[in-house]
Amino acid sequence: MNADEFKVLHDNLEEHINEIKMTLKIKDLLENPKQTKKFERMRYLYYSTVKALVDLGHSIILENDLRDPLNGADIFISLAEKDIMMSSVVPGLKKAVLTLPQINSMKHAQAFEIIAETIDDIYKCLDSFVVYFGLQGENTGK
Repeated sequence: MNADEFKVLHDNLEEHINEIKMTLKIKDLLENPKQTKKFERMRYLYYSTVKALVDLGHSIILENDLRDPLNGADIFISLAEKDIMMSSVVPGLKKAVLTLPQINSMKHAQAFEIIAETIDDIYKCLDSFVVYFGLQGENTGK
């Protein structure tokens, strides 16, 4: 992926993250049945955002011939080992990736808690990719 392709993806993911953060602030999100569609959209955006970050991280690993990750969560550990990502965000990212397969079947309160706990680390992960692609563009003259 080049810097221009990443820019488009970044803009979409940043929009998703901001919408998730705004939805998390809705006071009666879990109690009001009228908010169910908003909650389900937030859950969908969360799933697709985390999945996109995993795919992006894996492509960076492949492009740079880094060690093969053991699983989706290990992708972020591998990137942190090479200072492509801050190691402080890895625990939140691991939690997001490891719970992703169950996020759609979890009770609303449980999913809400995981999303709320990990969304800032997800945003910081995206920021790490911004730095990576920014530096990559500078190094290749793009």
